[in-house]
Amino acid sequence: AAHAADIARHRPGARKRDDAMSRARYAFDWEKQFELALDPETARKYHLETKSEDCFVNEEFCSMCGPRFCSMRLNRKLEERYGS
Repeated sequence: AAHAADIARHRPGARKRDDAMSRARYAFDWEKQFELALDPETARKYHLETKSEDCFVNEEFCSMCGPRFCSMRLNRKLEERYGS
């Protein structure tokens, strides 16, 4: 709640970590996401547990939507095709 209030009040630096995490998610930069996570070890553990095969660990999708419905992946494909 305090973090949300800091963002709502436009406190300097309040969004810095959130914005960095958003960029890492969009880029599928898993290592950066683990680095920015509040609990990096648990984040890495969950990531590895949800990937059914080793070949999927660094793929450009997460376990929530999978490769077919990943909004980040689909958006990137649209940007590649039509420009940003």
